Amino acid sequence: MRIVYPSTDGGFAAAFGSGELRARLEALGELWIADDLPDDHELVRRVAESDVVLLTTHLPDEALRAAAGRLRLVAFSGTGAASYVSLPLARELGITVTNVTHYGDRAVAELALGLMLAAARDLPAGDRAVRAGRWSEIGPGRELAGSTLAVIGFGGIGRAVAALGHAIGMDVLVHARSVDDEVLGAVAGRLVSLDEAFDQADVVSLHLPLTTQTRGLIGRDLLDRLSPGAILVNTARAELIAPGALAARLARGDIRAALDVYDPEPPAVDDPLLAAPGTVLSPHVGFRTPGAVARMAEGTVASVEAFVAGTPVNVVT
Repeated sequence: MRIVYPSTDGGFAAAFGSGELRARLEALGELWIADDLPDDHELVRRVAESDVVLLTTHLPDEALRAAAGRLRLVAFSGTGAASYVSLPLARELGITVTNVTHYGDRAVAELALGLMLAAARDLPAGDRAVRAGRWSEIGPGRELAGSTLAVIGFGGIGRAVAALGHAIGMDVLVHARSVDDEVLGAVAGRLVSLDEAFDQADVVSLHLPLTTQTRGLIGRDLLDRLSPGAILVNTARAELIAPGALAARLARGDIRAALDVYDPEPPAVDDPLLAAPGTVLSPHVGFRTPGAVARMAEGTVASVEAFVAGTPVNVVT
């Protein structure tokens, strides 16, 4: 069996290419790890010559089709596999796709909290002012304690964000299809509708998966419900917000947005979010801590081992 990591896009070659994880993969078959960023033609060729693909980048449909009949498993190193590989096409071709869950819950939640704090106190503007010798140009910020946090989506990351918000004295609202009452009670949370969340929150933090139902869910009507001074945090997927909706709301200059995700990534140089007032921007680094990356790589290798053993885990299609 040939196991291939086809592109260094994603930056995790070292995680699979050394130490215990490499030895575990080599025990399953021939392991080949890319040391470059191939063009589309070369990426298709590499995938077509694989039985198992370790995936950390976008996999074009033509690569799946070219690999049909040989490729058995795409082991995606993350949670949102549907954003990187066509699950319907993989299903049609008989290719199993697995993912890794909960490896970065705490890491992403901590970044979300950091983005909230940075936006509430306008830390980027303060940093720029001090470096430029403009000591007194930044106005007062706001305290998060005593304010209302709406957590949209209550999976592992959403629960961790709610716990952090509660710990610093925020009142917690939750919007989700279903919740564990015990977990909700632990953060003194209250289950609300999406409209209520945007009506009542001082901070809204998005933690939904990207699906056909959630794509574009946050539209102009919801964003218009945010009160002046509110903060929108997105460490989930940019496509949860309808195209142009956030830039239009930010153009009014009365809310802030703290973002770790964009569409596309990296954002185009003329993306209006880059020039919008009241933004704090980070380059999709929510899960990028040594601990989270190690858990991600371990989960990916464990998925391959389980599949080979005939007891697949974390199957998404």
